This record gives sequence, C-alpha cells and structure tokens, in this order.
Amino acid sequence: MVTSPFRTTGQLGPDLHQQVTPGEVWYDNPDLVSPVVGTRETGDDGFDYVWVRASANVAAASAPGTQVSITVPAYTAAAGSGGFYAPIAGVASGDYFWAKKGSTL
Repeated sequence: MVTSPFRTTGQLGPDLHQQVTPGEVWYDNPDLVSPVVGTRETGDDGFDYVWVRASANVAAASAPGTQVSITVPAYTAAAGSGGFYAPIAGVASGDYFWAKKGSTL
C-alpha cells in the first residue's frame, strides 16, 4: 500500500516519511527540534512512528528498511533488533527521522 506523506500537525514539522539533517532545519534555532525526540504518532497507514535521532549511520535496505533499536531517554536509534525500522533510503548519523514500528497495533 502506498501512503501519502502524513502530517499530524503541519505546523510541527516533517511528515512521517521525511528526515531532517542538522543544519537543514526550517526554524530559528537549529539545536531545537520540533517535534521533540520521543514524540509518537500514528500514520495514515496504521503504523506507529517515533521521532528519533540516528546515533550511527543506518544502512539503506529494501522494504521495510533496516531494523533499529531505540535508546531512551535520549531517543537515539542505531541498527539493531528493536522492532522499529528506518527509512529504506538509510539515515546518516545525527539525522532525525520517524522510526516505524514493525507491526500495526
């Protein structure tokens, strides 16, 4: 199923299929991210997403993407068996992205 980019609130920033690199932010303070890491949302595809920051490079992979583990309370993500997935294009260390939970509900 192809889903459209989905924003929970257009004023809060990136859609669920977008990643943000440091220095490419669209607000006044690049050290502040909106939404904050750890924010959870449900997409129009029925999957849950968590806004995280990559603590290491995550390799590109075919669908569903490379599985990542999320470390709390910092909400950093790196390759591992945590049940969440990075975008199929991969993610560079330091980038923010929506990690997709591996199953619905």
